[in-house]
Amino acid sequence: MYKVIFSRRTLLWILLFSLIFIAITARRPDIILHAQPWAEDGRAFFQGVYNRGFISYLITPQDGYYQTLPKLAFGIGLLFGVSKAALVATIIAISLRCAFIMFVLSQRFNFIKLQYRIVFCIYFILMPNAIEGYVNITNAHFYLSFYLLTIILARPPTSLPDKTHDLSILILSGLSGPFIIFLAPSLFIKRYSEHGGIMNAIKKINSFDVIFTCCVLIQASCIIFGGVDRPHTPLGASLGLLADIISYKVLFGTFFDLNSVQWVIDTKIANKTIFVSLVATLCYFTIKSGWRFKAFIVFPVIALALALAKPIITLTGVQWPLFFIPIAGGRYFFITGMAVFCFTIFLIDQNFKKPTIAIIIMMVLLAPGFYH
Repeated sequence: MYKVIFSRRTLLWILLFSLIFIAITARRPDIILHAQPWAEDGRAFFQGVYNRGFISYLITPQDGYYQTLPKLAFGIGLLFGVSKAALVATIIAISLRCAFIMFVLSQRFNFIKLQYRIVFCIYFILMPNAIEGYVNITNAHFYLSFYLLTIILARPPTSLPDKTHDLSILILSGLSGPFIIFLAPSLFIKRYSEHGGIMNAIKKINSFDVIFTCCVLIQASCIIFGGVDRPHTPLGASLGLLADIISYKVLFGTFFDLNSVQWVIDTKIANKTIFVSLVATLCYFTIKSGWRFKAFIVFPVIALALALAKPIITLTGVQWPLFFIPIAGGRYFFITGMAVFCFTIFLIDQNFKKPTIAIIIMMVLLAPGFYH
């Protein structure tokens, strides 16, 4: 008879994981009580694993790049029977969010004040305008890419479990969407700054860098040579519309339910002013700040630029005007929402004598929107 002895620390982490899981589920109990496939979940991933076999489907690109996470989730789900597959996939998606929050709260992020990290985690759970990705396995790769970004920003792993964690998230994220390509500049900035130049970074390359590069090459080659064309529909783009989208979807959408702030769309001059001010502020702090800020900010900027350049909201009409429908294209703004919230905390920390009090006041004022 073997006795498994858990340390107090392990029990605390298990308790924290459980509490986060409950909090995420409590916002929408139906994702557990009435679990269903979402979007491509049924048509592509569930059906593909069921009809073509798990292994053969897992190693096949989907829509122009590898999407390992949802295939893996439904492959595991089907082990519990067809009726339970969607539930298992949803549990996996929730568990990844719990793991992300626990990582942000870990000692590897102790260079950021704990109260700031707690506030971010609260925002992550209560993030508004997340209906398109709350919580399903299809859109989990948006959050998974942000998870990988935090690994790049975190302190280096010092134990085998930490290294295993980092490599597992790297492989899972790297082979579950094209975001690994957009994250490459962030890793480059980190290595360049750590080692003092490109040549030294190459000389000190490690297993994380090698696997990261392999994932980039795999996804890039699939996109370039996969022969899958995205729908060619007009964007209807203009600088004025860009300013309106940034103001409405990116800035106000980070903090407020979009249905309640549609008046922002008509404030054309204010939107242009906000857009110019945001670009100027980001440029200023990017030049002034250290490598972590640079590595952090470059990813959401690239991700948003590519999303606006190649959105798929409609298969027939003009794309950009549809962004002003509150629910339309919500998935494209998950990453920017988290980034803008972090940037807001950063600005408060830089400009207030008592930043913690200012952040608490901000969260209290935002509470009604989060509740909705």
